[in-house]
Amino acid sequence: MSWRAESTYQKQSAFAEDEKEFLKLAKKLRDILKLEEKVKAGESLAQNQLEKVNSKETLLKEVTALAGKLPGDSDVLEKTQDITALLPATAVQGIERRRKQELERRQSREKKQEEERRAPVFMCRHDRPILGVCVSADGRYLFTCSKDGYLICWSLEEKLLKALYTFAGHTGAVFTLDVTSAPPLLISGSADGQVNFWEGDPARLKPLTVTSPKKTLEHGGRVRVLKWCPFDEGSTGRRFASASEKLGSTPAMIAVWNASPAGEAEKLLEIKDLPGKANDLQWGGGGKLKLFSAHDNGYVGVWLAEAPGSLMKTIKLHNAAISSLTLSSDATTLVTASHDKTSKAVDVSQPATETLATFELNRPLNAVAVSKDFQPQKTGTVVLAGGKDARDVTRAKDMQEDEFEAKVIDSASGKILAAGTGHFGPVHGLLSLPRIGTAGAFATVSEDGCLKVHGLDGSLLHSDTLS
Repeated sequence: MSWRAESTYQKQSAFAEDEKEFLKLAKKLRDILKLEEKVKAGESLAQNQLEKVNSKETLLKEVTALAGKLPGDSDVLEKTQDITALLPATAVQGIERRRKQELERRQSREKKQEEERRAPVFMCRHDRPILGVCVSADGRYLFTCSKDGYLICWSLEEKLLKALYTFAGHTGAVFTLDVTSAPPLLISGSADGQVNFWEGDPARLKPLTVTSPKKTLEHGGRVRVLKWCPFDEGSTGRRFASASEKLGSTPAMIAVWNASPAGEAEKLLEIKDLPGKANDLQWGGGGKLKLFSAHDNGYVGVWLAEAPGSLMKTIKLHNAAISSLTLSSDATTLVTASHDKTSKAVDVSQPATETLATFELNRPLNAVAVSKDFQPQKTGTVVLAGGKDARDVTRAKDMQEDEFEAKVIDSASGKILAAGTGHFGPVHGLLSLPRIGTAGAFATVSEDGCLKVHGLDGSLLHSDTLS
């Protein structure tokens, strides 16, 4: 007998035919039961009716055989319990046992298929929008996170970026990531409510492999922002700040944690009295350690980054959501990006928090970065990028030809000096890369799933695609 003949596989259409035939026979048996009721009532039956009654046993055998062929998830027997009751008890027990076994086998196959589908695979590039980017301490590698649930480490050695390592462990979109050098630890936050801790030193990983988390923190909420504290360099324990949005009964929250080199995290404080989720965070120094938070109401919150985490000040800067924050290299100026199409540079070294400069483009802004020598209205450049939300792109009537370009703006004059081109979807993240190129560079990540690195003159230095 051939393997085809031995196979127990049946097409779904065959199952449907068995069910139809079972229901036809069930109707015939019900007709016979009605005729038997007439006989009990003393009525005489015609010859053809007597033949039907005499065929009852044969029909019952056929029904019993068909019942054994029904798929495990069929509800025909439950819908025809009056007919099932006519079948021999041992036959019914055997049918139920076979159906249960078949259902268990099917569920086991489906579970195995789902596990295989979810099994982590090495990613040559992201296949969904990229949401975040950070750089290793030595400037040789970029790390990205994506809606595809993965993180990727890229080598900057060649113009065509090469994916070296895949980090797999989240079950939802990964919104944020950050890496620190001492100890080398990479963190990521996701829609699954988890913060994962990964090996942050690429030299300790085997190229072209999939890496699992060292530790996982059940954070709660949708984890949107993670930032290592820059003032803890060299210490054995490192603090990081997190921001999450409401999910189920878990409210929006800002928290500060202490993490060991192994990824063991202890919560130091949490802030829940917020005007809504924080879209971005930045650490601030000075007399007291601070956290700056960006919100949808156009405000920046200034928080004490140590217990009890009290609100020190609010700064109204924009008429729409603030999507991104960055600090100048001397940490005296906070620069924003907002959906109201403007960016503002604010002096955070003084209690008055004066706005020193305003930069404007003709599209909603999602991200901001500044050059190492940036000083408002004096030296350096600010890079701004964004574009209309991906949901609005197809129906928007006021799309700009350069909607998704990252603009390099002169701090002193406010004029556009150059642009980073090549994306065909809104830019979600910008990262300043002062060590790259002759005068510094910046990385962009986008809804189009691409990662690009441009010089401050607009030249394309690196890309994850050939075009």
